Amino acid sequence: MGLALPGRVVSNAELCETLDTTPEWIEEKTGIRERRFLADDETVTDLAVEAAEKAMRLAGLEARDIDVLIVTTSSPEWIVPSMGVVVAERLGIGTPRILDLAQHACASIVYALHTASCLLQEPGLRNALVVCAEGASRLPDPLDRTVRIFFGDAAGATVLTRTEGPGGLLSYDLGNAYSPAVSLAGPSLLNHARNTPGHEAVDPYLQMDGRVVWHEATTRLPKSVSETLAAAGVDAAEVNGFALHQANVRLLRYIARTMGVAPEKVPITADVLGNTGAASAMTALWRLAADGRAKAGDLIVLSAIGAGFLWGSMCFQLPNDIKTEE
Repeated sequence: MGLALPGRVVSNAELCETLDTTPEWIEEKTGIRERRFLADDETVTDLAVEAAEKAMRLAGLEARDIDVLIVTTSSPEWIVPSMGVVVAERLGIGTPRILDLAQHACASIVYALHTASCLLQEPGLRNALVVCAEGASRLPDPLDRTVRIFFGDAAGATVLTRTEGPGGLLSYDLGNAYSPAVSLAGPSLLNHARNTPGHEAVDPYLQMDGRVVWHEATTRLPKSVSETLAAAGVDAAEVNGFALHQANVRLLRYIARTMGVAPEKVPITADVLGNTGAASAMTALWRLAADGRAKAGDLIVLSAIGAGFLWGSMCFQLPNDIKTEE
């Protein structure tokens, strides 16, 4: 696994220079103390490439060894050309099996890993590179204190390798339910509204109804994890680590209590990174690995929700240690 973070650390106090709130209120309500923001001359693609390079190096792989490349983001600089193709070009990856997941938001890691696992069933394919990158800080209205306080920027990447059992991906659960509680207009709608006389104006920023998001996350994720564990024939007490979507610290702790999971099994990165969208659960998985809690034989559960709404969970028994670096 590789993790890439911008160098700029943004504290609650800095946010409050332009937002009508206080650092204490932000931390009390969300548990977030700081987050990372891309600099003006940095891009989401830069983060994606950095994370991917780290993951490939740690896996001992060259560009020619990558058979599948999946790149996920909800904040690309460009809708076209494909971010996956751009990342492949910068890394020298030549596989034709490149896929962009652009509308799965915080649930991206589960859908990307599931898709990669399916593609690796094709005979002759061995290695998949999954990259989740986000410039989520650039999506909210800079003056919206109800949304802007949550988000930060990051990228995570991991290599999946086809192996003979035992272990590997044991089970998964996927679900969806339409809701307008999380929305972000696309360029076609924005352009149409701008150029059509009498058309109602469309807000270009990320919109989020926090109460609905809380309800969906706290009901959907525990049920999804339960379904996944049942399908794997695994009890929650046997799981070594839960890499959950890092929406905010209060939400994570509530979900852990709901599932009856010991807090130490649920790594938290939201306190210093905020909600990093597509990269969110990837940062939690990275934290497990960096702390030496993702070893061969360990049972790991990932779970995430986003995009108004898609959600999913996966249970792995690791055939090898997850290698990463601080």
